[in-house]
Amino acid sequence: MNNIDKSVIKVIKDAVVTVPGVASFANYNAENTSELASREIDNAIEFTNTDNVTRFRIHVVLIQGVNIRDVMNEIQIRVKYELEKISKFTVKYMVDVAIDDLM
Repeated sequence: MNNIDKSVIKVIKDAVVTVPGVASFANYNAENTSELASREIDNAIEFTNTDNVTRFRIHVVLIQGVNIRDVMNEIQIRVKYELEKISKFTVKYMVDVAIDDLM
């Protein structure tokens, strides 16, 4: 997480919080469900970088009753687009979404 530029983190956070159905980010290091939901994005993103693709895995908690596939798809589309836009479409991004819980 320390290797990610703060502007990239802000772009991801701003894109995810606007998606209807997202309750919060999820701390993927949480040891129990009471520590899972988080407003902080720092422990909700896993990051890998290769020569061709920058890959993010974003952990979220969704509101119960939403269409999970639609929400995941929307997060992927928005985050990928916003990241590519700030890089002027010169960097390829892959966005995975992990649903850690439902509220």
